[in-house]
Amino acid sequence: MRIVVFGATGRTGRHLVEQALAQGHHVTAFVRTPSKLAMSHERLHVAQGNVLEAASVEKAVEGQDVVLCALGRNRGDPTSALAEGTRHIIQAMNKHGVQRILCVSAAGFLGERADFLMGQILFWYFRRYLKRLFEAMRLQFQELEQSGLKWVAVRPVLLDEGPRKGHYRVVAEGIPKRGYRINTGDVAEFMLRQVASDEYVGRAPALAY
Repeated sequence: MRIVVFGATGRTGRHLVEQALAQGHHVTAFVRTPSKLAMSHERLHVAQGNVLEAASVEKAVEGQDVVLCALGRNRGDPTSALAEGTRHIIQAMNKHGVQRILCVSAAGFLGERADFLMGQILFWYFRRYLKRLFEAMRLQFQELEQSGLKWVAVRPVLLDEGPRKGHYRVVAEGIPKRGYRINTGDVAEFMLRQVASDEYVGRAPALAY
């Protein structure tokens, strides 16, 4: 399968690239600064570009089977930048007939509530101090909902940098009971399992151990 990864140099993006290659996929890593990827493979193509520039996005999406989006919000970016970049990806997908997109989002932006103290504290902190990030994710989510594509928005709770551990839990609504942490490696593993599954299409599953 041919997969393009947007945000390939980010915490989750690196795991997506590594795991996709290990599974035998052909991977296009879309990056602003290729030197930050520090990875080479016979099935890896590095495409330099900016998601805010539609032409470079369209070129990277052409010929792909699946889009994996691990974009974040850079400090100083306007709140709308994440949605704008996602819109460019969606437009390119529609033009080239690519149907499936999986995006990394975050638990909390949909107003989820936790059933235990640690989760309640985390969500209080997120909503108080990460307002611009949550608004950016909400706008991105709207783009996905309106896209007409086979989309999945993956909601990790507290995202830790780390390898796959396995045994994580997934719920389609809310968050896993008493769950609040998940490694980037496991988020990548879950996303790659969805490239050939319709189980969560049109939904926003949350992940936690």
